[in-house]
Amino acid sequence: MFFSALWKMKARAALKGKWLTGLLIALIVNLPGLLVQGIGSFTGNSLSDRLADLLVRLQSTTDASVIRETLDTGVNEILGARGIWMMQGASVLVWALTPCLALGMIHWLQATLRKEPAGEVSAVFSRIGLFGKAIGLRLYVALRVFLWMLPGMGLMAASLLPLWLSDSSSRISVLSAANTAYGLQSVSMIVAIVLAVMAYLKYAMADQILADHPEKGPVQAAKESRTMMKGKRGALFSLYTGFLLWYFLETMAVNLVSALFGSVIGLMAGMLCSLALTVYLRASVSAFYLTCLPAETGGLGPMTLNPEDGGMEL
Repeated sequence: MFFSALWKMKARAALKGKWLTGLLIALIVNLPGLLVQGIGSFTGNSLSDRLADLLVRLQSTTDASVIRETLDTGVNEILGARGIWMMQGASVLVWALTPCLALGMIHWLQATLRKEPAGEVSAVFSRIGLFGKAIGLRLYVALRVFLWMLPGMGLMAASLLPLWLSDSSSRISVLSAANTAYGLQSVSMIVAIVLAVMAYLKYAMADQILADHPEKGPVQAAKESRTMMKGKRGALFSLYTGFLLWYFLETMAVNLVSALFGSVIGLMAGMLCSLALTVYLRASVSAFYLTCLPAETGGLGPMTLNPEDGGMEL
């Protein structure tokens, strides 16, 4: 937790006087997704909004025939809405474009932390040539996280055994088996989440490595991240959890602004706070990455306190 605070201090010191550039870069990274989300909501072609509306309609009645008819009608409307699937296709394009832009943002933060010429807002496009590698890295990490989750998913499937083996002719037996299965489901879900977090932390530095060394491949970057994170996952986890309070404060502030000045101003305030926290978090993680590297390979070296440099020096 001590070093978590130091990484944050280093991030704030590096971003001093460069917050506007960082916010604009973060906006460019998130802009495609925001546009697709906004267009989908405005035109009524948001799949999540349609599903939420269908769920509300299903919960408004207890008549089985009405529920079946409402479900069939809602599903057919969604499947037949061309606009919804066009927006889903746009979402796929956004998913493919965002990783290389995020690598450009990470590279800008790394140069800023190293006190090297980082460039202006256009630096976000500095890793656009890694389009294929960025997608490959995201898919590879997702696959590795999924494989790590398999034991938990297996436990979730095994937790249904009490229901399958219970005496269906006895109501008490079925209820007891259902309670047992529910408890086992909760435990297995926790196990799966813990395994997923552990796997993510192993490969959390892959983006940093690929942004710093564009000549490397996605698999190589992921493997180097796994090696780098040995014995350091707890430190990185403490860094991430240290931002939970910031996100909680963001939610409170946005709700307050919305109540005082209206939903539009609240939405703008929420977007600004979200971008600022994104820059702050990524800069702190970049500081963590650079302190894991030896000085001769572009790292920042061990941390020591220094009041003249935002509270610490490296």
